[in-house]
Amino acid sequence: MTPMPNHLIHWKTQVDQLPTAVAEFEKWLFVSVASVLFGGKAGELLTLPTYQFGLSTGERLARVALLADLWGVSHRLMHQTAASTKVIIYDEGAVHDVLMRVSLCIFTCELNYAHGRKPAEFLAEVARRWQERDMIPHEIGLSLGYPIKDVLGFMGVLPLHCTGCCGWRIYGDPAASLAMSRAFTAANHRAIRFLHAQA
Repeated sequence: MTPMPNHLIHWKTQVDQLPTAVAEFEKWLFVSVASVLFGGKAGELLTLPTYQFGLSTGERLARVALLADLWGVSHRLMHQTAASTKVIIYDEGAVHDVLMRVSLCIFTCELNYAHGRKPAEFLAEVARRWQERDMIPHEIGLSLGYPIKDVLGFMGVLPLHCTGCCGWRIYGDPAASLAMSRAFTAANHRAIRFLHAQA
């Protein structure tokens, strides 16, 4: 297993010196996005309820911005209602790689996205459609690290049959999807062990 990156080790040494509510939120965030930080997942969509850890939505969004920068990932507010706020934490390079692997015909004709595949532009359009339709666009799965075949199969864009479920629906050959799911789970467990390990 590769060593934990130095910037995460440094963060851990500082987090317990923060006010309890802030520290607990940061630890929750770390575990929630562990699969992005060191599990190979392109992104994670988080739900921030109106009340969490005694912190306001604004306070938590400020911590998300600070930590995303510290941890070397990107973030974007995707959708907000009176009940919750949806935020994506993502690895820009990983999302870009996924978007580039979707065929141009599917990306532009079937999904109706512009030719440019910059992650920030893609997510801005996903957020716009979400706001306009008041329902989550399924193509967001492309930025969340799910296999392309599973995202497009779920959307009915590819003629594949559902062959299982591992936190998301699997379409076609399940082997790669199951391996990916195991990697995401292992990253989550590693984050928990890291937080509870003695220095």
